[in-house]
Amino acid sequence: MQLSKIYPFLFLLLFTSSIAFAQNEDRPLVIEKSELPCLNKEFNVVVHIVKNEGDSLGVEPDSIAAVMARVNELFDPICTSFKICETNIIDNYQYDTVATYEWDELQVTYHQARKINIFWVAEFDFEKELCGVAALGGIANLESGGILMAKGDCVNEMAIAHELGRYFGLPYTFGEGEDRTEEFVKSSNCATTGDLICDTPADPYILEDEPEEYVDEANCRFTNQDRDNEGEWYVPHVGNIMSYYPDVCKCEFTDGQYRVMVATYLASNPRMW
Repeated sequence: MQLSKIYPFLFLLLFTSSIAFAQNEDRPLVIEKSELPCLNKEFNVVVHIVKNEGDSLGVEPDSIAAVMARVNELFDPICTSFKICETNIIDNYQYDTVATYEWDELQVTYHQARKINIFWVAEFDFEKELCGVAALGGIANLESGGILMAKGDCVNEMAIAHELGRYFGLPYTFGEGEDRTEEFVKSSNCATTGDLICDTPADPYILEDEPEEYVDEANCRFTNQDRDNEGEWYVPHVGNIMSYYPDVCKCEFTDGQYRVMVATYLASNPRMW
């Protein structure tokens, strides 16, 4: 090809490239995320299963083990895993339906120190129908506490991962209050309200509501039409594990949530389990 034909092409290429560069000179073309911290930690787990009145378990230990293996995949980005080191069968069927005060009794009677204790019961009589209960940041207390889980449909990796997230210090995506979050969709106040984690979108869920008021479970589509105080439509991530949306929709933690879990554990004066 003659140079006279090449020069116009080169000039056009350089000109358009310089425009593209100029338009992006104030921000990088590719925003790279920093590497996630690695705990390189395997936590020992004691599974407690309460027998029912018919003297059966209501959930098989192998099913729980299979689910925990999938939970490990969700925590792999921070080099964290959970190993079931013991399965304890509780014969007292009266604990298979747990009231608030009985949850305290279960922990006092059966908790094993320096391990994560997960108790499986048929149901618990708390204010709201839940799959599980865990104290926020419970990992900081090695001598007591634990996670309470319901048998049946709640034997799935997202339900357990949600409670482990609580145990490792994660707030719900809508925050810890009973009223609608004050976090803006544009995230300008994300560090001071909501769940205080800026890579989780503002979530308008209200604790007393039901998930179907917000999400079409058939396709996991957010349907709520409310707006924030700046007039912006809410667009929460219904797949976030720490949301209150259906387990079938959930799939992941964010980088910010992983960092909070690591920081919660490291701040708890960790010891070998």
